[in-house]
Amino acid sequence: MLKFPMRPAPGVLLIVLMGWLCLSSAQADDTAPPGLVTVPLNQRVIDLTNTLDPASQSRMTTQLASLEQRKGAQVAVMLLPSTGEASIEDFANQLFRAWRLGRKDVNDGILLLVAKGDRKVRIEVGYGLEGVVTDLLAHRIIEEHITPAFRQGDYAGGIQQAVDDLTVLVDGGSLPEVATAGFPPEAYAVLLAFMFGGVVGVLMGAEKLPWRRALIAVVVVTLLLVAVAGGKNWPVYLILLPLCMLIGGATFGALWQARAAFYAVLGMLAYIAGVLLTDHFVRDLSMIHWLAYPFAGLVILGLYFALFVVMKGLWKESRASFVARLVVVLVVYGVAGTLIDMGTTGWLLAFPLASFAGLFIFAHGISDDSGSGSSGGSSSSSSSSSSSSSSSSSGGGGSSGGGGASGSW
Repeated sequence: MLKFPMRPAPGVLLIVLMGWLCLSSAQADDTAPPGLVTVPLNQRVIDLTNTLDPASQSRMTTQLASLEQRKGAQVAVMLLPSTGEASIEDFANQLFRAWRLGRKDVNDGILLLVAKGDRKVRIEVGYGLEGVVTDLLAHRIIEEHITPAFRQGDYAGGIQQAVDDLTVLVDGGSLPEVATAGFPPEAYAVLLAFMFGGVVGVLMGAEKLPWRRALIAVVVVTLLLVAVAGGKNWPVYLILLPLCMLIGGATFGALWQARAAFYAVLGMLAYIAGVLLTDHFVRDLSMIHWLAYPFAGLVILGLYFALFVVMKGLWKESRASFVARLVVVLVVYGVAGTLIDMGTTGWLLAFPLASFAGLFIFAHGISDDSGSGSSGGSSSSSSSSSSSSSSSSSGGGGSSGGGGASGSW
């Protein structure tokens, strides 16, 4: 008979807490921020702060009306004193839905929201334009044009520049590239020193290079790099470059002793180099999409691999304990899916929560069984737009998945 302790394991308590947080988050998303969300969309530029002069407001209104006539996309601008207790992201999303920006079934609306008293700004983009005004482009508009002007007190200029940028993008154009400073030769020297040290460390670890020859090579390469890139600060680089070689040699020399880790690191570095070269010479890439997302995917795969390993280990130790803990995980999945209460999406979100719970539950089972030496009586954890006239109104859209960007000044 399986016996369950009265006190739940810490891992299960953590999962229950995470489920309640997800439920609270889902309920918060459905609650409209208080106050100004009920302001009617009766014009394309709404200024509740009396910041914009009539000429600027009229010019932007005419520009956005012309854009809507050409492309159908509905762009609205709103300045307000504050979003109150709501974050600007939540407020913008709820206001976007309340105004139903964009055409029905196209959802090609954009909202530029400025909370002047909070010193925050948000560009909210509808589903239909997320491929045109990407999060990266929205972030560029805020960081390069809006907030610099706002810091100087030029609110009309910053908003006008943002409206110009959004018009260009919706019309199918692209933002001008920002001139960036070239990579300094000193940085190249440091990078080359680290790489050279890594090669030397691997050769020494493989016993292909005696330490005397390695020392001579380090001295020669250091002098060459200092002569080429040292400049006036050559004494600093005379110390820094050998240190970089030492770090590179120690790192890759140690990795060489664990070949799987060594080749994994080489593969990761080759992938990063390929992304950077493609971004520089072929086309612009989103570093978030090409670097952060693959890394996050590898972490998730690693966690599932760890879950598979602990499940396999517990199955070998005690099948009864394995089945008991599997039931607990299924109960956690059911509780999480019920608490989230978002239909199919909720049950999909509950799966990683249950998987995370399973990692704790099955790992706890292995430690319990190995400590007690019994296979049958193991302890288990319990679970737990579109108007073409000059006046603005709802376009029937309003679907936004939170795309866009925020900023402050």
